Amino acid sequence: MGTFIYLVRKVKILCLLLSITFVSYELEASDSDKHSDEKIKSIENYCQKSLIYYKDHPQLYSEYYDLLDFCKSSSKDLSPKGYIVNPIISDFGSMFGVNSRPRDYTHQGVDIIGKEDQSIIAIADGKVLETAVEQCWGPTLVIDHGKASDGKNLIVIYGHLGELLVKANQRVKRGDIVAKLPKKINYRCMARVRHLHLQIGQSYCEKKDNWGCRYFIKDFYRSLNPNNYWLDKQNKISCFRKDKNYPIGHLTYPFECIKQSKSEID
Repeated sequence: MGTFIYLVRKVKILCLLLSITFVSYELEASDSDKHSDEKIKSIENYCQKSLIYYKDHPQLYSEYYDLLDFCKSSSKDLSPKGYIVNPIISDFGSMFGVNSRPRDYTHQGVDIIGKEDQSIIAIADGKVLETAVEQCWGPTLVIDHGKASDGKNLIVIYGHLGELLVKANQRVKRGDIVAKLPKKINYRCMARVRHLHLQIGQSYCEKKDNWGCRYFIKDFYRSLNPNNYWLDKQNKISCFRKDKNYPIGHLTYPFECIKQSKSEID
């Protein structure tokens, strides 16, 4: 009889443990689904905000809806768990531009969509080499961020900007606001989509010409992949945090990471 009671108790304990495990799994799955749903909503909101050009050109409504569909299906959200970040609409190596059209060559940077006047932050400590308003790119910033962990130079172009908040020869710290995204899309190379084009070269062009130095760096068509320097082991971007120390050569994302509870886009 004693053995039977002992076995019954064992079975009850086992059932209780299984029940707790099942409930825990359901809660984790629910949290995962919630995070996934928020990411989908976030991407859609960012896409809508980035296509403000079409608000002033309602006659292009058909193009707007085609591009909105492209943006929602193509954009990548690489945010770490618990955060929402600006999506990448055209990644390094992509053969499609932000406007969904095929490129003539593989993309040598990353294009990150965003909203009006959104702050762009320095991805590492560095020195501003140049600020310019390029006739096709619009306001552009070039910063020397020193060397990467693999010893390569990090000459970084921040392109398709709005307001520039730093000047040539100025020193910047990781996380400093260096520029903002534009209110309006007034330059051809922005391709009717508000976005940051970030590209990493190794050799800066002090003189601009049409022989390899037209767009700020000599290795414009042989650039470095930013994802190699800001993605973690889970292939999520590294967020800038004021209370965290980063190894020299490691890059952080050029936009603030927003906690999920505050992820609503204004």
